[in-house]
Amino acid sequence: MGVEVRVMENGRMVLPAAIRKRLGLEKGGTVIVEVGDEEVTLRSVEQVLDKVKATFAKYADLPGTSVDDFLANRHAESGE
Repeated sequence: MGVEVRVMENGRMVLPAAIRKRLGLEKGGTVIVEVGDEEVTLRSVEQVLDKVKATFAKYADLPGTSVDDFLANRHAESGE
């Protein structure tokens, strides 16, 4: 979806309602702005968190990656 948006004198832009709705943004909501070489991407905080969770979910079942494993290793290293 491409939309033309004006940049105001003070640098502000109005994000159209259809885009806010698609991103699930409410009044006063927060977006993450990512700047690439030739593009700017807006993502909702929820989208970014979902992506991070999906990335780390791949490692959740690997041996030694649970909090209990971590704590057991720390106790073993400290001699407790």
